[in-house]
Amino acid sequence: MKVDDLVERARKLKEKGLTIGEIASELNVSRETAMWLLAKVREDKVISDVYVDLRAISNPYRMRSIANAIADMIYETVDENPDVVVGIATSGIPVATFVAESLDADLSMYYPKKLKWEGEESRVGGVFSENFAKVDGKNCVIVDNVITTGNTIRETIEHVRNRRGNVLCSAVIIDKRGLSEIEGVPLLSLFKIVRI
Repeated sequence: MKVDDLVERARKLKEKGLTIGEIASELNVSRETAMWLLAKVREDKVISDVYVDLRAISNPYRMRSIANAIADMIYETVDENPDVVVGIATSGIPVATFVAESLDADLSMYYPKKLKWEGEESRVGGVFSENFAKVDGKNCVIVDNVITTGNTIRETIEHVRNRRGNVLCSAVIIDKRGLSEIEGVPLLSLFKIVRI
């Protein structure tokens, strides 16, 4: 996809009322990249990010296959059975749902602060949905679609631990940072993007 196409998609999402955090999540880029796309400052500042188009796996059969591969990696990595799969809103929820099904675990949903962030970051915090499973005192696995900086997984780990939950591992489809762990928690990914 061309940068001009991303700029146009970012503008359309902003016109629909999405926050910068939601635009970043929707485009699978960092908040900084989303702001850059909206400002279209290409001439004087280069952003180092990679756009990931996951629309090819939007078919439920393909998504379930991806989730089964992630669940297999989780089984291979952790010694304890997860009680809860924590899906990170919004793009991590579909794959997390299928991972929970495969692991025979409950599903929890976490809204990270990036989805609500619009400027004064210090006043914003993430929240768990009250409509899904609780993480309090449970063995948890965190699932998202893409890691760009690792901050969302880090934030989610902190919030699970604040509720006395035990994070066994985190898992994503694509890791843009090449990480193997975050906050002492193993990070599993189907694909790592490595810059040379």
